[in-house]
Amino acid sequence: MSFLQPGYLYGLLVLAIPIIIHLFNFRRTKKVYFSNSQFLREVKESKSAKRKLKHLLILASRLFFLFFLILAFAQPFIPSTEIEEQQDLVYIYLDNSLSMDNEVASNLSALDLGIQNVERILDLYPRETRFKLLTNDFSSPLRVFRSKEEISDMMTEVTLNGVQREFKEIWQRLNSDQSAQRADWYFISDFQKSTFQGLQTFDGDSTQRYFFVPLIFSSTSNVFIDSVYLKNPFLVARDQNTIEILMRNTGSAAVQDLVISLSIDDRQIANAGIDLPPNGTATTTINLNFPLEGNNPATLSFEEFPVAFDNEFYFNLNLSQKVSILEIKSHNESTPVSKVYANTKLFDYVSSNVDNLDYSIINQMDLVVLNAIDQAPTSLLDVLQEFVNNGKHLMIIPAKTPDMNAIQRLAAFANSKFHTDTAWVDLEAPKYNLPFFRNIFEDQSSQAISMPRVKNVIAWSSQRGENLLLSKTGIPYLSTNYRGSVYLLGSDLEPGSSTFAQHAVFVPVMYKVAALSKAFDRQLYYTTDQQIIKIKPDSVVGADLFTLDNGLEQLVPNQRIMGQELFLEIPSDVINPGFYQLKNQERVVGVLPYNNTSQESLLDQYVYSELQNLLDNDYTRIMNDEEFETYTNKVVEARSGTPLWKYALVLALIFLIIEVLLIRFLK
Repeated sequence: MSFLQPGYLYGLLVLAIPIIIHLFNFRRTKKVYFSNSQFLREVKESKSAKRKLKHLLILASRLFFLFFLILAFAQPFIPSTEIEEQQDLVYIYLDNSLSMDNEVASNLSALDLGIQNVERILDLYPRETRFKLLTNDFSSPLRVFRSKEEISDMMTEVTLNGVQREFKEIWQRLNSDQSAQRADWYFISDFQKSTFQGLQTFDGDSTQRYFFVPLIFSSTSNVFIDSVYLKNPFLVARDQNTIEILMRNTGSAAVQDLVISLSIDDRQIANAGIDLPPNGTATTTINLNFPLEGNNPATLSFEEFPVAFDNEFYFNLNLSQKVSILEIKSHNESTPVSKVYANTKLFDYVSSNVDNLDYSIINQMDLVVLNAIDQAPTSLLDVLQEFVNNGKHLMIIPAKTPDMNAIQRLAAFANSKFHTDTAWVDLEAPKYNLPFFRNIFEDQSSQAISMPRVKNVIAWSSQRGENLLLSKTGIPYLSTNYRGSVYLLGSDLEPGSSTFAQHAVFVPVMYKVAALSKAFDRQLYYTTDQQIIKIKPDSVVGADLFTLDNGLEQLVPNQRIMGQELFLEIPSDVINPGFYQLKNQERVVGVLPYNNTSQESLLDQYVYSELQNLLDNDYTRIMNDEEFETYTNKVVEARSGTPLWKYALVLALIFLIIEVLLIRFLK
């Protein structure tokens, strides 16, 4: 016989108390005065013997009552011979990502069921077993093992967390701390396909035992905002613009008349309706026809249940910054470049003759246009090459007699050369699927746009870059490197060489070049997995310390300043969806909106059969909810054996009744 709670056996020491009371209580004597003592001795001996027998019987019943009562608390049992071998060390991973808020049953979320499963796992093992618990925030230290009581206390603090972890990260985190001993490993998760693709390469240890417990959703249908962008990438105060909202429906049923609300600075501004096809996407728009200034934190929200963690989307409408552009030219006359960038609401445009150029201003610019320079100084080429290496943008427009040395050095990706055939040729229509031309043209049919005619003065075959505009003879006219930081044009912009500057396509192309040069600083929003971001505040000095404040907490991220740019390194496990004010000595210099990645909103799961195919080995066991309950009940019953505490409790009650009867009826 064994005991589940052997500590209660120390209570048997209380059995000495009734014995001590009995010994001392019944030794007391009482004098009785009687006139004739002839028969006294015989009567006294008879009564004393009966009283002694009664007291001994009462004492025995009390002792047996206490004995069996204490035995019941110690929970005696006969051990089972079928109990599974259990390890002394247990690792538990509990997924607490936002997708675990979805329901697995009516009014029961996956996280709630996961917490219940962890409690059941704790009950499977003896008190001396040591545990380690890991959740998505990776905050629980894995350096020390904990008791089941400590793990149970930790479970009361587990809540949904916006940090998304791939299985590779989880496995590396757990496995890096693995001791040489054998252990049991439990993975409790919804096993989203978007984050658990690493299961396909899982290589466990055959000396260990692995238990995968999938929490299957009642439904994987979900509606969420995939992306938000502006129809015109340049946002100008009092100029009309349009917010484009791309939404996705992952359910098999269509969604009708979904209402999306736009709030700016916590004030509801406008609504939009949308219909979503089954397992498809759709786009709706909201017009910005009201005045805006500075930073404008904006929120898109809608109602959709039971998955509600992605029903809000945060972005910022920033009108506080302009694109800094420097045009370097060989004369002082006005150029098409100066005209296209003349809008002072959008651009800080500076023009300079190459002979009078102040090189120190180059690094302060977002975009430099090297326009028709016959012979560029070597010192200028050195500065421009460093400018490009620092992530800035450069556009090269060749002269009629181009400086091939400068072009080949600054645009090495093109491997350009003189073009001897200078006949006029038409340009092909843009390839609208290129990211560069996204959201530029409303009508994307090739017949809807006429293209300019050009005479290329240089030619190249860009195999290390991307051709944006091609002539009908196949020669590139506008190309960029894969980083999108250097643009090369095939001719100058004079009417005798090209009609490009006079054509309607010129303005949107030049605007897009400028927009992309500022794209990193004019992002509408960031996602929580973007660990490094670049910002260009109005003024930066090396001693400045920048902080992020969301009203609840203040973060001091790793930061470094290069030129006029601020680089922030923000770990994904400390950032949450919402708005963060970028502060410098309590001065707000920007607003950073953060959203979860769309991967978390894709609720498609690895189901039981798929997990079995992925994890097909002798040391891994896949258990759905029913199998997990059956398994835990079987282990608990096997470990408990044949319980005897009920019998001990019945015997305790019997002896208590016997004591009462002895006191009441035995005279």
